[in-house]
Amino acid sequence: MNQYTYHTTVLNADGDFRRMIKPSALFRYVEQAAADHARAYGMDDAFFKAHHTAFLVGKQAAQITRMPLRAEKLTFLTACEPCKKGSMKRLTRILDEAGKECALIDSRWIMVDTDHECILRQPSWHTPGYWNEDLEGELPQLVHKAKELTCAGSRTASYSLCDLNGHVNNACYLDIACDALPLEVIKGGPLKFVSVKYHREIPLGSQVEVFYAPSADGWYVVGRREEHAAFECYLEFTK
Repeated sequence: MNQYTYHTTVLNADGDFRRMIKPSALFRYVEQAAADHARAYGMDDAFFKAHHTAFLVGKQAAQITRMPLRAEKLTFLTACEPCKKGSMKRLTRILDEAGKECALIDSRWIMVDTDHECILRQPSWHTPGYWNEDLEGELPQLVHKAKELTCAGSRTASYSLCDLNGHVNNACYLDIACDALPLEVIKGGPLKFVSVKYHREIPLGSQVEVFYAPSADGWYVVGRREEHAAFECYLEFTK
């Protein structure tokens, strides 16, 4: 299997009140591993600018066996499939120093034409050794919806939430979702599963209304921009 290995240490600033890594930081590290993987095969900022394309996350899920701790050294093993029907599957396994798996993240990336702002079914280039024809394993990408929602207020796509694309970074949606839930839910135990669907970008400076409700074995969170769903999220916590 063609995979990329990324090593990092959990930063102090990315720890929560339990001294565990915040869920959003976990997603950010996975995103960095994916970016470094692409750069290792020549796909840097100049490459994507020249091809007028970009990769964006369409949906992703994480199964967390044990939430890593502050200052813990981690290894990320990431691999991807070719684009199929406009979506690229990427699996990232997170291992601790003993080589035991802490988490599995199943991300589904989409490629967009930055000039015409449309999804591309296939890239216009071929990168030997980068993709795997098929990857074993996947996580459920379903979001268990709820009908009777509680409003958690609105959030602005502020400077600190937005990335190089000028909209809320995919990892920061988890910050918005966790902030929306009652504090007793967050204090009850660390996150063990999450599934996120990104429907519409939230551009810098725009507003998103956030709602939540208990659903299935966890919690449903939805963010709406201009009365349309911008993202949906389903979270389960260790009890």
